[in-house]
Amino acid sequence: MTRAWWTRNIFIVALLAAAWMVMNESVHLLVLITAVPIAVIALILTNRTLHIDYAQAFSLSPLSALRYIGVLLREIAIGAVGMVKVIVTGQSHTQYFEFHSSLTDETLLFLLSNTIILTPGSVAVGRAGSTITVMAVGDLEAAYASCRKLERSVAALAGGA
Repeated sequence: MTRAWWTRNIFIVALLAAAWMVMNESVHLLVLITAVPIAVIALILTNRTLHIDYAQAFSLSPLSALRYIGVLLREIAIGAVGMVKVIVTGQSHTQYFEFHSSLTDETLLFLLSNTIILTPGSVAVGRAGSTITVMAVGDLEAAYASCRKLERSVAALAGGA
């Protein structure tokens, strides 16, 4: 791996390393030590398997990624408050709705589906094309609005794709 490779891929490696830490749900020394090598291996395997240069095929701007993370954290906090209300009142209303996304890229739709899963009170339970079936607990309108905000932040990752 040359200096040029690191320059092109440092942001993607950092994102993959952060994902590794989130999946491990800890920031222990061992997790920190293993995060970068695992991120590098994942990136190399992805590039070789798909026969692409991942950094060029799906370029991310650091600013868009920070906005995405900010929107995600905000929606997680709002969802958590909503779930506290459901728990305290003991009244849960589980409902399904279909979210019709304007996204067309499979990678972005996959990311959106997984982003919806991260917000408390909503789970993406299926997808057909650009339609995502979401199970929501609590306020249906709030869950739909959250999906729309998350969709916009995911779209911004690819420059509005």
